[in-house]
Amino acid sequence: MQRRHSSNTDGMPSERSRSQTLGSESSLDEGGVFDCLKPDSPTSPQQLFSGLVGVPSGSVSSAQFQAAGLVLGSPPEVFIQMTASSREEGGPHRSEGGPFLPRPPQHHHHHHHHFHHQPLQHRTSSLLQQATTAASSERHGSREEAQEDPSTPAPALSELKAVVTWLQRGFPFILILLAKVCFQHKLGIAVCVGMASTFAYANSTFRHQVSLREDRSIFVALWIIMFLSGNIVYIYYTFNQEELHNSLIFAKPNLNSFDFFDLIWAVGITDFVLKYFTIGLKCFVLFLPKILLAFKSRGKFYLLIEELSQLFRALVPIQLWYKYIMGEDPSNSYFLGAMLIIIYSLCKSFDICGRVSAIRKALVMFCSSQSYGMRAGSQQCSEAGDVCAICQADFREPIALLCQHVFCEDCLCLWFDRERTCPLCRSTVIETLRCWKDGTTSAHFQIY
Repeated sequence: MQRRHSSNTDGMPSERSRSQTLGSESSLDEGGVFDCLKPDSPTSPQQLFSGLVGVPSGSVSSAQFQAAGLVLGSPPEVFIQMTASSREEGGPHRSEGGPFLPRPPQHHHHHHHHFHHQPLQHRTSSLLQQATTAASSERHGSREEAQEDPSTPAPALSELKAVVTWLQRGFPFILILLAKVCFQHKLGIAVCVGMASTFAYANSTFRHQVSLREDRSIFVALWIIMFLSGNIVYIYYTFNQEELHNSLIFAKPNLNSFDFFDLIWAVGITDFVLKYFTIGLKCFVLFLPKILLAFKSRGKFYLLIEELSQLFRALVPIQLWYKYIMGEDPSNSYFLGAMLIIIYSLCKSFDICGRVSAIRKALVMFCSSQSYGMRAGSQQCSEAGDVCAICQADFREPIALLCQHVFCEDCLCLWFDRERTCPLCRSTVIETLRCWKDGTTSAHFQIY
C-alpha cells in the first residue's frame, strides 16, 4: 500500500513541470476555453463549456457531473474529483482523497505510469469530448421520442377532428335552416308525403290481388282505380292555377317563378300521377277473365306496361329541365345554359337508351312462349303425391322441371314471375329475372 502511494506521489509532476504545463495550456488555449482552470477563477459548468461549438451553455449543469460521479474541484493541480461514493465503488485504483486516476487496462501494465503523467489539457479535452457526445445523444433521443410519441395526432386525423368539431358547433344552425325550409314548403311536403303513401298502399294491394289469381277480388281492383283517380282529380283541381297537367303533354306549367323548388314540385307531382295511371292500366288487365287471358300470360302484360311507363316517365321531365337550365331570360347566361343542356342531354340519352333496350327485351318475351320444362306423366305425378307443392291442390297441367320436380303450369308461371329457382331444391331454372312480371310498379322517383 505504501509502495503504491509512493509511486503515485513520485509520478506526480513537479512544480516546475506543472508551471510548464500550464504555460503550454495557455498558449494552446487561444479561444479561452481553459481560462476557468486557473486557481483564481471560479469554475462552473456553463463557463467551462461556453467555448464549445454546438453545446449550449444552458444545457450543461453540475447535476449531470454529479450523476456520473464527478464534481468540479478548485485545487490547481486538478479540476475534477470523484465523489465519495464513486471512490468507494472504484476499489484499489482510486486513492483516498486524491485526484481521480483512471483504471488502467489490464493488458497495458507498462503504460500505467505514462497515463498518470498525461498533461492536464489532454484529460480536459477528452472530458469535453465526452460531454459533447452526451449532450448530442440526449438531444437526438429527445427528438426521436417526440417523433415516436403516439399521442401526437396525424395531420389527417387532426383535420377530421376539426371538421367534426365544426359540425358539432354548427348542428343547431343546420337544424334551424332545415326547419325554416320545411316551414316555407310545408304544403308541398305534405302533398308529396300523401301521394307517396297513396302509391305504396295501391301498389302493395294490387300485387296481393295478382298473387290470388282466381280468388282475386274485382271490387278491390275497382276500389284501387277509383281511389287513384280521386287523388289525381283532387291534386289538379286544388292547384288548377298552376296548370300542372301541362307537364303530361310536354308543356310548361303556369308557375309564377320557376326556381329549383318549383321544378321539383312539378316533376314530382307528374311522376306520381304517371305511377297512378300505370297501376290503373294493370288493374284493367286484372279484370280480364281467364277465358280471354290466361293467368300464366298476364305477367308479360304487366312487364310491358311497366317498361313503357318508365320510358314515358323518363321523357316527361326533359322539357322542364331545359326551361329551368336556360332560365327566364336565356340571353343572360346563354353560353353556360348551352353547356349545361349539352351535358344534361348526354346523360339523359344514356338513360333513355337503357329504357329502350328494356322495352325491346320485354317485347321479345311478350311475343315468345317460355317453357320451364316438359309435360309430366302420370307416374311422375304419382311419385310427387298428386299434389302441387305450390298451391297444395291436385295437379292441373303438370310440368316437370329439369330437376324432376312436378308443379302446376300456372303455379310455375306465377312462381317464376318472382323467383328464378326451383321451389323445392332451389336449383336455377331461368337465368334472368324480370322484376315487374308480378304486377309491381317501380317506386323510383324520376326527378331528372
